[in-house]
Amino acid sequence: MDCSTMEEQASKVRRSSNLIKGFMTLVVVMQVTQFYQTNTIDMGSFAGSVGILSLLRALLLSPLLLVAPLRRWFKENVRFSQESHKYLLLAFILILVSAI
Repeated sequence: MDCSTMEEQASKVRRSSNLIKGFMTLVVVMQVTQFYQTNTIDMGSFAGSVGILSLLRALLLSPLLLVAPLRRWFKENVRFSQESHKYLLLAFILILVSAI
């Protein structure tokens, strides 16, 4: 891999991680806004928000996934990191709980 390709991939990872962090901030702002409008904490909504944040965190912990297109995830050895698996499991459980 030459230097320009590595710099290009680093730039893609940085842009993607900034976008994901922006979505994470949006989720938190929406949850806080809902609390201030209703003055109550909806535990289902809160669980869903934490689940979404966990899902996004799992993506941040696997930077190779941010560079590779989605169709290449299944064809090549692009995998989630070990830490990402824990966040994905937590996200799945919390999103499932919030749907009930």
